[in-house]
Amino acid sequence: MTIWKRILPGLRDTGAVCDGLMAVRDGAMNFYVVSAPGGLVCVDAGWRAERVAREFERLGLDAGDVVAVFLTHLHWDHARCLGLYPKASVFVGAREGSSLFATRRRPVRPWTTLRDGEAVTAAGRRVRVVDTPGHTPGSVSYVIEERFLFTGDTLRLRRGRAVPFMPWFSRDRKALARSMRRLAGIGGMEWLLTSHTGATRDVDAAFRPWREAGAAAPGEGASA
Repeated sequence: MTIWKRILPGLRDTGAVCDGLMAVRDGAMNFYVVSAPGGLVCVDAGWRAERVAREFERLGLDAGDVVAVFLTHLHWDHARCLGLYPKASVFVGAREGSSLFATRRRPVRPWTTLRDGEAVTAAGRRVRVVDTPGHTPGSVSYVIEERFLFTGDTLRLRRGRAVPFMPWFSRDRKALARSMRRLAGIGGMEWLLTSHTGATRDVDAAFRPWREAGAAAPGEGASA
């Protein structure tokens, strides 16, 4: 077991999550590849091009078939590998893409910004953006085909429960808690997928503490 798997026990090795959905592990993070009628769609991009290229080869995939990359935010471990996907259109949340934060970390590739609630079709898959600030000012989550919820670094899974991402890595803990409550209100998801602590099919159980009427926001302001 690698040091990262000990620190982040939910981290997934590169491989299939379910039919048409694959995880790629690049060190301490996962990003995801969705098979689509018109090619491949990635949620985040990874950070080490040689490692990511090897992981794509392990999956039997070609990075040249990626037609769209949806970035949850602009931290280097999520966005550095954009150059590996020469044919891909790149999307980022509008508040992230227009912020001072973005100008300091702008990748070499141009991007399209997406507003909260906006939906686009990429390679035949419908992708809807949900503003989830807190980790960064313009972090977003994505809902694909109203089945898969990709949360980036908004939350982590701890013993199957969704809790806010580590507070020492987040810009605004109150905004993060509001984003958690918002994600908990999205129903009908088959999978909840995070960037550093794996994924779960039991989405209702993961969000149950946040959905209970009258309950205090679990983990709000907490470091555990």
